Amino acid sequence: MSAWASVARWGDGVRIGINRLAGLTGFRSVAVMTLVGALAALALPPLDVLPALFAFTLMLLTLDRRRTLTGAFLTGWAFAFGYHVAGLYWISNALLVDGDRFAWLVPFAAAGLPAVLGVFGGLATLLYGWLRPRGWVRAPALAGAWTFSEMLRGHVATGFPWNLPASAWSFSDALLQPLSLIGAYGYGFFVVLFALSPLMLLRRTGRWERGFGAVCLLLPVFFAGYGAVRLAGAADPDISRPTVRIVQGNVAQTEKWKPQLLQGHLAKYATLTRAARATVKPAGVGDLAPPSLVVWPETAVPYALNREPRLAAYLGSLLQPGGLLMTGVPLRDQVSDDPAESLSFNAVVALNERGEMVARLHKFHLVPFGEYVPLSQWLPVETIAKTGRGFTAGPGPSSFAHAGLPRIGALICYEIIFPGAVTEAGGPRPGLLVNVTNDAWFGVSSGPYQHLAAARMRAIEEGLPVLRAANTGISALIDSYGRVLASLPLERTGTIDSPIPASLENKTLYARGEELAAILLVIASCGAAFFLRRN
Repeated sequence: MSAWASVARWGDGVRIGINRLAGLTGFRSVAVMTLVGALAALALPPLDVLPALFAFTLMLLTLDRRRTLTGAFLTGWAFAFGYHVAGLYWISNALLVDGDRFAWLVPFAAAGLPAVLGVFGGLATLLYGWLRPRGWVRAPALAGAWTFSEMLRGHVATGFPWNLPASAWSFSDALLQPLSLIGAYGYGFFVVLFALSPLMLLRRTGRWERGFGAVCLLLPVFFAGYGAVRLAGAADPDISRPTVRIVQGNVAQTEKWKPQLLQGHLAKYATLTRAARATVKPAGVGDLAPPSLVVWPETAVPYALNREPRLAAYLGSLLQPGGLLMTGVPLRDQVSDDPAESLSFNAVVALNERGEMVARLHKFHLVPFGEYVPLSQWLPVETIAKTGRGFTAGPGPSSFAHAGLPRIGALICYEIIFPGAVTEAGGPRPGLLVNVTNDAWFGVSSGPYQHLAAARMRAIEEGLPVLRAANTGISALIDSYGRVLASLPLERTGTIDSPIPASLENKTLYARGEELAAILLVIASCGAAFFLRRN
């Protein structure tokens, strides 16, 4: 008996069970697809259960038994709903920080948000159902449709591209390197192809299709090989470069804004900044010069520094001569003589040793209901972050220059999750990205690990190092190849000292073309399905 025949015989038994599940209809089918989608989420950080991706195969088998576009839509919606329920459960933690005010919103966060995000999965399978591909093109067609829907999810209504399929391969530095070529959306196409490879291998079809399935199953091996070659040329940290200190104050969210504790929180950050030694350094790095750059997390300073010159001067005094402090801070600008008429910003400011504000960068991707209320004139809901009327959004990614340091771009919180939107379009390319965040809202959960994975992916796509300062973790020093050179775990107080990693000399292929590769993959795969169906 040939190897393929043995595989096919074993696959018959598997197929019988799978076909029974795929043949379910109505509510039972929706329930099963929800569980299958939740199973697929096990492949995400921090669990990284790679075989869980094969849940996509069961979705495709179910999809092929749907004879109506409504059935096709519901199949993808249920799968995506389960995927996001399991992958985003930690968002509910933020509502329990102030449970007396917001606990009633937990069902909306736990199920309502996944239900909305599930619409994009439903659109993917709706497109697949309209194409009705046959034979070997089924898997590429679904991969293309799914990629298209993920691009929509990343852009519609400000976008929320959290847990893109490519993040399932973030457990390996080498495996992530193709992001430098095709980005997270384009790479997600191949992750879904890999996830569908068992379908092609187990079907009793032509040898050509089984061969194609075998190639798809081996995609991680091919990509990891490319990544290993790329990483072989990566340089070790250069101790002659300016030194950065990343400070993780580890202030619990339940205590962060208590008025009687605010000065103590600032004193804690000041002590860590002045400490003679860092908690961690990259492996192999010896003695370093005093920090030229100090980075504190999002809203580490709880006062509006543009209205507190004495505090700004004190913070500047913590620095070495010529040094720079970057910290998250709320800012408020008066726009008229009426004290009630002011604009609030979630911002990053850069202070020199004299306490002068040499740069201020405003958050431009605000969190709906967290930092502003959409349709606030009709929705009588206050923001979770206690920002009153909410923050005002900044104009977009920007950067600034400071003597002795690479040009710096700043990203606040989840702004780092948006592929192709972390540097200024048409502006000067930064040599460094600073990401300040406060993941204390989400406790010890999957959220901070998934957030860190997104930061690593942006570093690879752009060929830029990322300095990540998180209030309760995970703070990290990430080089331009997405490697975490040093980090501080969740709920630990400490600092990271390191030479600032160098950016790549030239832009990556992805940074030059951004989503062009993903768009071409979608057009090619869905176009092939449409053409073959018509012919």
